[in-house]
Amino acid sequence: MDATAREKIKSKVLADLEQTPFAATSLRALSGGTANFIYHATLATPLADGTADVLVKHSEGYIANSPTFNLTLFRCRIEEECLRALSEFSIEEKENATVNFTVRTPKFHHFDEQNSTQIQEILRDGKDLKTYALSTYPANTPEAVRPHWLQLGRALGQWLRNFHSWSATQTALRKTVAGNTELQQLKHYINYSWLLDRVEQFPSILSEAKGVFEKVKEMAAKELEDESQLPPIHGDFWTGNILLPDRPIEQSSDVTMFVIDWEMSQIGIPNLDIGQMVAELYELKLYKDITAGLWMVQGFAEGYGAVSDDFAYRTAIQVGAHLVSFGTSVQGWGTSEQVEMVARTGRDIIVHAWQKDLAKATQAPLLGVGQSQTLFPTPSKKSVSESNQAQTRRELNIEDMFRHIRRNQDYQATRGAPARDPRRKTTLTPTALPPRSIARPVIDGAAAHPRRECAQTAREKQAREVRASSRLRGRRRRRRGA
Repeated sequence: MDATAREKIKSKVLADLEQTPFAATSLRALSGGTANFIYHATLATPLADGTADVLVKHSEGYIANSPTFNLTLFRCRIEEECLRALSEFSIEEKENATVNFTVRTPKFHHFDEQNSTQIQEILRDGKDLKTYALSTYPANTPEAVRPHWLQLGRALGQWLRNFHSWSATQTALRKTVAGNTELQQLKHYINYSWLLDRVEQFPSILSEAKGVFEKVKEMAAKELEDESQLPPIHGDFWTGNILLPDRPIEQSSDVTMFVIDWEMSQIGIPNLDIGQMVAELYELKLYKDITAGLWMVQGFAEGYGAVSDDFAYRTAIQVGAHLVSFGTSVQGWGTSEQVEMVARTGRDIIVHAWQKDLAKATQAPLLGVGQSQTLFPTPSKKSVSESNQAQTRRELNIEDMFRHIRRNQDYQATRGAPARDPRRKTTLTPTALPPRSIARPVIDGAAAHPRRECAQTAREKQAREVRASSRLRGRRRRRRGA
């Protein structure tokens, strides 16, 4: 959209506010908005609570940056309902630390449904987490600030776990976001149709995984069929939708973070939120060598807490899908060699998680096994070369990722609170968590469904298959003999 068209919309929004308590003396366009028009408004008269500045979010029936791409205005109603429901929902993370992190949503002031304009609380001098990380520590984050980044990630993980547990009980909210089918379909398309499109884009890297990708897409489609099993999720939970003050964390005693942009909220599996955030944090390291990205991933996984093995596998698949589908598509994010590295990394995560095969994913030599503090190891400098694909696969520390995503018993014990699996009605205490050993079944076709519950062990399943195969061969021999 050209500058003239944007200025007309700005003038219209300013005029629409004149007869409301939010009449503004000025509107300043803010960067970062893709689908909407975002402004910092200075109010002509402060509100009763002293608020003098607000955020104005105006929507049209299209994407602001791509006017030819139509987008439902129902998204505004979705965001209003979410923010109102979450008005008292927040967490604080300040365990034995010098910084107190608070994670919450912005206060929702007003919604002009006729003009599709929202008035929200503004975080003054706020910056999204992705931009903040890129501008604050462009590479090789100093070790001295590691505890702060771990704590930041932990706060986000705790908030998301609490949100997923809470949202599953919100009947009214669920009814509203269940109507966001258009954006639910859009998210599914980006995650899984793009996944197969990337095979054509990177044939030498992804062709061998096409069969698995097709099964992943089929699985994801089936997940949407039984809506009764799907809770409300954020739907676009990534670093660009986390705001924090634009100042060094280590120089702060209190840091408030906003979780914003709820218009993509929908019913879906919680793994979509987790996988998207983990992938985006990991990309900070893969593309920009920002070690803080890995520290935040570790803290995020610790904060989210214990989950079942199947939940961990599905989350890993989502991490890989986001890396391949979206992580390879952002213009100017990295070199062509880095983009190919990300495609390979995502491919390996998906394939190994789909197969539930930790053996192939943890072949020696591994980086940081038994020592690594992160979900993912530092990628090798040689991994940008296609001739080093095998080495890249060995360096992908999937076992370490599962170990942190599934549980952190010591961390849960020190918190004194049991972990809760959002897909279960029971509460998991640290002593009741699943054992570390994970069965490695032989996967073939539909039997590889990563969300399928199986009462028998992999060894029992293999034994049954061997016996069945033996009986079948016996019958065939008897027929030939007859």
